[in-house]
Amino acid sequence: MTEVEQNVDKRLIRPIICPPRETSNIELCCGNKVYRGTFPYNAQCCGNNYIDTNKKLCCDGVVYPIKSNSNCCGKKTYNSNSQICCGKTIFKQSSNRNLQCCKSKSYDPTKSICCNGTVTHVNGRLLSCCGHTGYEISKYSCLGNGTLVLKPKNTVTEVCNGVLIDYTTNMCCDGVSQARPDDLTICCGTGTFNSSNQVCCNGTVHNYTGNVMICCQKSLIDSNKHACCNGKIIPRPINSVGDINYCSPPGGVGSGPGHIFESFSPYFTCCGDNLLTNYTTQLCCVNKLYNLDPNSLYDSYCCGDKIYSLNTNSKKQQICCEDKLYTFEKNSKNQGSCCGSAFYNQYKQSCCNNTIIKGSNINCCGNRGYNLDTEVCCAGKIFKHDKVPANRCCNPPSSIIIY
Repeated sequence: MTEVEQNVDKRLIRPIICPPRETSNIELCCGNKVYRGTFPYNAQCCGNNYIDTNKKLCCDGVVYPIKSNSNCCGKKTYNSNSQICCGKTIFKQSSNRNLQCCKSKSYDPTKSICCNGTVTHVNGRLLSCCGHTGYEISKYSCLGNGTLVLKPKNTVTEVCNGVLIDYTTNMCCDGVSQARPDDLTICCGTGTFNSSNQVCCNGTVHNYTGNVMICCQKSLIDSNKHACCNGKIIPRPINSVGDINYCSPPGGVGSGPGHIFESFSPYFTCCGDNLLTNYTTQLCCVNKLYNLDPNSLYDSYCCGDKIYSLNTNSKKQQICCEDKLYTFEKNSKNQGSCCGSAFYNQYKQSCCNNTIIKGSNINCCGNRGYNLDTEVCCAGKIFKHDKVPANRCCNPPSSIIIY
């Protein structure tokens, strides 16, 4: 119990919380204090006190008079027209107002570069960052972990797994340096392949044999005869129409690294590692294939990876609550519904914020029920009252009005 409550007749204390300042000019809640009286429309809390925001500025709980271009920087104020705040430190802004922050430091981006909180002067050089260090990209290469190496002259280089290689004669394939004999040789995993007559499937090289060839994991298959479903090779039905997958790398046969391009036709598509061949008699639920009962072709639906029916003529009913399937017997005493992912009976229970509570038609306060005649709900908390209609809420919800 607070000191205020100890000095006031308890009969005058109503356990409700004061109204928000936007809707009242009688009470104002700030921190753990409640103020009574007439307040400016722009009244706002600053710690345990309140201010008129037209006249005062609140900086991390410290009150300052408002001045032209004044803003907060931690617990202090600064002039945003002539100063800059970096972290909680105030710096003098340059005459052309181009200073920026580098963590808690200020710097001129036309003269310096910021690398993870460290400022390096440019001095006319084209710089980049290597860890916390700024370096001249025309002279050095960054190998990672902040390590710099001097570039060879008249050579195009690149970094490959921490090693500097000659880009004109070598290529970096998944961190492994490989020879580059011509422009048709490209990477396939850590190795290479000739893109004019070969295909790369997930790091495995295959000779291209014509037809509409596609990759299925590490294998190369003829898409006229097979489909690839979840990495599983499945024979296609005879006289099938439409492609499941097709491989069409840009620039001609095998000119790419063997990516799979999927096309889901209206006739066939993949369902997990199975092939869905008939949309009228089959249903795919989260990669699980079902053959439908002829009597329930048009009222079958998915609930997660399970199948269920919405046949209202059946005595046994099913309901799907966030991918969880429930079966119940619908009658005058059992009306099923969802409460989040749980099932509940609307005739005997209520759902408050995805929590099931006993009793029907309950008024909710957060995930609890409350009585409108004897209680008031404020910010998800329940307070007792004496049926006075003036009960109302504000923040913080633990504040108490004293009359």
